[in-house]
Amino acid sequence: MNKPIRVFWYCEKWQPGGIQKVQANLLRSFKADEFQFDVVVSQKETELLDKALADCGARMIVTLDRRYGGPARRTLHNIFAVRRVIRSGAYDVAHFNVCHGVELIYSFWAWLYGVPVRIAHCRNNDIGAGGRMRRVKIAAHRLCRRLFGRCTNVHLANSDLAGQWLFSDGRYRVLKNGVDAEAFRFDPQRRDEERRRLGLEDAFVVGHVGHFNYQKNHEFLVRIFDVVQRRRADARLLLVGTGEGEAQVRSQIEALGIADKVVFYGATNDVPPAMWAMDAFVFPSRFEGFGNVLIEAQAAGLRCYASEGVIPREVCVTEDFSWLPLDAPAGQWADALLNDCGAPRPDSAGALERIRRAGYDLADMAAELKAIYRGGR
Repeated sequence: MNKPIRVFWYCEKWQPGGIQKVQANLLRSFKADEFQFDVVVSQKETELLDKALADCGARMIVTLDRRYGGPARRTLHNIFAVRRVIRSGAYDVAHFNVCHGVELIYSFWAWLYGVPVRIAHCRNNDIGAGGRMRRVKIAAHRLCRRLFGRCTNVHLANSDLAGQWLFSDGRYRVLKNGVDAEAFRFDPQRRDEERRRLGLEDAFVVGHVGHFNYQKNHEFLVRIFDVVQRRRADARLLLVGTGEGEAQVRSQIEALGIADKVVFYGATNDVPPAMWAMDAFVFPSRFEGFGNVLIEAQAAGLRCYASEGVIPREVCVTEDFSWLPLDAPAGQWADALLNDCGAPRPDSAGALERIRRAGYDLADMAAELKAIYRGGR
């Protein structure tokens, strides 16, 4: 019997985000006697997905045993921690999920120690920083992209926007993110139960699912909702997720005097009921490699409102989707929501079929990855 293919699967942080949830779902499609996964992360911030990994026989390796004061120091320690893992692992595949060029540094060790299949898989299309640090990080991204880009021999991206961001020579292939769309099929009974549980029975619920950070742009989301609630007294905001920016968002909400109209749902491994409780899904991200949660929202039968020009167009698979510019005033976003709020809820069953036809199926993604892991190109 052939030995299982050993896969080093790297992601910078293990948190309840899109990259991590896709991986946890994907692992169900890989048989443990064919593929052995080491999920390697520098930092673990959630236990929500642990059971999914354990059920599939995957092993988690956390490379850093403590937090470091600054990103440069942290990256330096992690470079050598990743080296130790790759050097001792006898891996057949090294799959690096990266958001910018600096993370390609880790692929140097896979090249040096002769891992046959070395994958750079771009999952984003910009740097998660504003202010003065942005220029420094952009420069580091471009430099590392040039220095370490040739350490990998398979180039993947979850969209063309992401591919162009990391692979400046245009040599990459788009691997569509897989979504368990059926899990989001609209359930009216569960919707009513969840709305009662949250005290939202008679409310017009504006929702968002995402990590509280610079990328997701909660500050603008709250400003949009503030306009909505001033025009519609029954409006409520449902925020699903956690993150380093949550305290700042809470302070903004308190300052606006709308704390009684906002529900902080927290992180969850069961997102569909929260989405079913919503009436509209607003996603004003500053950038996105893809935006899986928008596919899930459409599968749940939600009207979606998303940032134009910074989120890949491919994420729109239904007609119940509006693109709005990030530089537009909050009132323009609020107008779009309020103009649609009397319309019937979109057809979830029809959305599921469109999602499958568009190729965002977990089984298809798993099949492509298996071929790559086995040495295909």
